[in-house]
Amino acid sequence: MSLVAPAPPRPYLCSVAVPPEYNKWLKKAQAIFTQKRQQYGESWRALSFPSLIDLLLIKAHRLRTLYQQNRQDKPATGENPIEDWLSLVNYCAIALASLEKNPEISVEELVKQNLELAQHTLERKNADYGDAWRLMRPLAFAEFILMKLERLRQMDHDLYTHHGAIRDNLIDIINYAILFLCQYGNEVRTA
Repeated sequence: MSLVAPAPPRPYLCSVAVPPEYNKWLKKAQAIFTQKRQQYGESWRALSFPSLIDLLLIKAHRLRTLYQQNRQDKPATGENPIEDWLSLVNYCAIALASLEKNPEISVEELVKQNLELAQHTLERKNADYGDAWRLMRPLAFAEFILMKLERLRQMDHDLYTHHGAIRDNLIDIINYAILFLCQYGNEVRTA
């Protein structure tokens, strides 16, 4: 019998945390949120949670359509698809804030907290997955987001029971959108 205690496990050190561009895109999303809030106030509060999910679904469908048709550099509306990726980030943060329903915390603070939570979640996931997201094609990002949204639509009728899973899916959508922007946001790419 050995009297020497086993060495404690060494912490796993991940060489990949978040991409350096992550904070740049996060700040752009936050700036747009602030601008839109000044312009429109809190009109989003008129939407039920399922309607917020449908709004996200519309944005994601547009992105998939543009990438499937290889029209991301020349959309019929003239609206830059980058705006939709940033909108996905903001609407997910708003949906997360609406789940919390904490009147003592401002919506700006809730959005900020949720975006920080998304970043911390990405740091943890990257410890296991590394930079695998860099292998994804543009269309895959939109389709993964649509898959998450379909899951949300199956749960949004019972927010209490599915709160944790809903939160996790919204955080994943934020991260997919920002990772897309980190990988492809500065260039026009095809599917």
